[in-house]
Amino acid sequence: MKFTIHGVRGSVPTPGIEFVKYGGNTSCFESETCESQIFCDAGTGFRSAKLLRDKKNVWVFLTHFHHDHIQGFPFNHGLFSAGQQISVSSALHDKKTTSAILTRCFSDHFFPINIFASLNHLLVESFEVATDGLKKDVDVSFTDLDHPGGAVGYSFVKENKKVVILLDNEFQESQLDKLLEFCKDGDLLIWDGMFTEDELLNKRGWGHSSIEQAEKFTELSDVKKTVICHHAPYRSDEDIDSLKSRISSDRVSFGCEKMSFYI
Repeated sequence: MKFTIHGVRGSVPTPGIEFVKYGGNTSCFESETCESQIFCDAGTGFRSAKLLRDKKNVWVFLTHFHHDHIQGFPFNHGLFSAGQQISVSSALHDKKTTSAILTRCFSDHFFPINIFASLNHLLVESFEVATDGLKKDVDVSFTDLDHPGGAVGYSFVKENKKVVILLDNEFQESQLDKLLEFCKDGDLLIWDGMFTEDELLNKRGWGHSSIEQAEKFTELSDVKKTVICHHAPYRSDEDIDSLKSRISSDRVSFGCEKMSFYI
C-alpha cells in the first residue's frame, strides 16, 4: 500500500514562500493499492491529487465536514472527467445526513455548481456500504474523536499493514486506552499536532492536540511511525524546523506535502 500526504495544514490554506517546505494545503491523504484509490478528507490538497483511471472505484472518507477538510473537493479537475465511480462517505453521520451536509456546502449559496446533482458518477454512500464495497481489498474502521461538531478517526488495513489517521482530536487521558487499542499494530499514524503544549493551555475546547502529545502517545504505543500533521496556519517552515528539537523519538516526524510511504 502506498500512502501519500497531499495536505498538511489546519484551518485554512497558507500560500507563501514561508510555507513551501512543509506545504500550505489543508488536509488530504491518499492510500493506493493495486485495486483501489482511497482518500481521507478532501481539503485543498485534494485539488492536485490525481484520480487514477486504472482503479475501478475511488473512495473518499471524510473525518468531518469543517471547511478545511472538504474545501478542495470540487476543484479536482479529474472529478469532472472520471471514468469510474467516486464514492463519498463518513462514519460521522448516516447517508442522509452526509448527503444533506455536502449538498448544502456546495449549493448555490456557497458554490456555483451543485456537483452532487450534476455528476452521476459521484455518489454519497453510507459508511457501511462503502466499507462493504472495499472489504475484499482494504478493511476500514473508525473511532470517535473529541472535536467541536464531532469527528472520527480511521484505520486502513491491507494485508496486515495498517495506517491510522487521528486528526482534529483534542486528546484526553480518558481516550488513551481506546486509542492505543485502535492504533495497535499500526505501521503509520497521522497525528493532529496543531498546537504546542504551551499554546494548548489557552486553546482548550478548540478540538486539537499537541506536538508533544504525539511523542508521548507514540512511546506508549506500538506504532512504528508517527507523522505530525494539521500544522497551524501561522506556523512557517522555519517555525516547524525549530520545533523538531522538542521531539527526541526517531519514530516521530513532521509531515510535508507529497511525502509518500510504502507500507
